Amino acid sequence: NTPLKSVPSLIVFDLDNTLWTPELYQLRKLQRNNQYPVAHKDVKLFPAARDVINAIKKDPENKFSNTKFAVASRTKSVEWAHDLLDQFELRDLF
Repeated sequence: NTPLKSVPSLIVFDLDNTLWTPELYQLRKLQRNNQYPVAHKDVKLFPAARDVINAIKKDPENKFSNTKFAVASRTKSVEWAHDLLDQFELRDLF
């Protein structure tokens, strides 16, 4: 591990196929049944994404205290995306 000398002022995470899988459009069956996807069942976080987020959240040196975090996505299922961020307990980061 190389110590960070500087950190970015903004870190943006893409959602589909970067933070989690599958892409939300692939869950149309749930949409037709008026259901929301369930975190850890229908949608799974990539382990490396979880590791990066946990490292940021638990950083003992608080290097990221002035860094802003955001998500980006082309999904049309915005409500689902927000709900999944809540289910994964990530909403407070963004």
